[in-house]
Amino acid sequence: MTSYRGNEHHSDGPAGRLTHAHRQADIHMRRPATRESDSPCGNADAQTAEESTLCQVSDHVSCGACCGLYNVPVASRNALVRELKTRTRQFETMPRTVDAIFEFKRQVEMREGKERPMPDFHHCPFLGLMGPEHATVGCLLHPEASGNHGLDFRSVSYYGGMTCHIYFCPSTRLLPQRYKQIVRSVIDDWYLYGLIVTETKLLQAFFEELEDRMNRPLYAEDFTAHGACREALKFLFLLRVSWPFRGPDNHRVANYFFNDHLYARPPLQPPSKGQSISRYRLILQELETDPTSNHALRQAELYLDDRFKLVQDALETA
Repeated sequence: MTSYRGNEHHSDGPAGRLTHAHRQADIHMRRPATRESDSPCGNADAQTAEESTLCQVSDHVSCGACCGLYNVPVASRNALVRELKTRTRQFETMPRTVDAIFEFKRQVEMREGKERPMPDFHHCPFLGLMGPEHATVGCLLHPEASGNHGLDFRSVSYYGGMTCHIYFCPSTRLLPQRYKQIVRSVIDDWYLYGLIVTETKLLQAFFEELEDRMNRPLYAEDFTAHGACREALKFLFLLRVSWPFRGPDNHRVANYFFNDHLYARPPLQPPSKGQSISRYRLILQELETDPTSNHALRQAELYLDDRFKLVQDALETA
């Protein structure tokens, strides 16, 4: 059977966290640059550039993972929405001065605390909810955010305004274009989107398994044209937040995807010497599986089989 696995990549990803010098390179509030300079593709075809960008997708889908969105003690959807709504409403009342913005930061950190599951992964206090319906996550300092009147205040943030222009997560560069288009078109909620779109290895493994089962490449149209296919794939993606085989003490939700591997996921260890692990090894590791016994490991594999079979059946009957 022909394998339609995506291209293998050996790069560790982008440069990761920026230096203090980089952060200080853009210290003045200013009018934003053009969209072309914000694009990872420069002056390339605008449509391709837009489709390659994974940060802002639609009025209901966006990502704040690189800003440490999920790096909080309680990262459930309800908890994040509650905190982000409070920040957004408070920021709307603040004058747009440097002193007021720093005072806002101080108040947020005093109210929410600074405890982080990953202490060296910065969680930005300027993350908030965007749009009249507060339907997506985004940057309260962005020139298009409510009340900023086109002025860019991101230079006062921890990483500075330059980061938004030069940094794009590994998935932007390493995932095949068709995979990115599928993820963008299938997920309709910012919370799940931000958790799954930064999982470069996991997404690659998911799609490779599905394409091997179907013996053909998959495209966004396979899912957008058929509701059952779309829902089955979303159900597969939900494993990222509902995987029942994680360790009982593993409450970390955030994924640290920067290339310094400061918080790398531990390698998957078989529960007993000589026990083999199936072709799902990479998926099991990326889901942070803790196989307490050979039986538990087999149950985890069967659990994955069921989820993949649901997507396969939906595609075959579409």
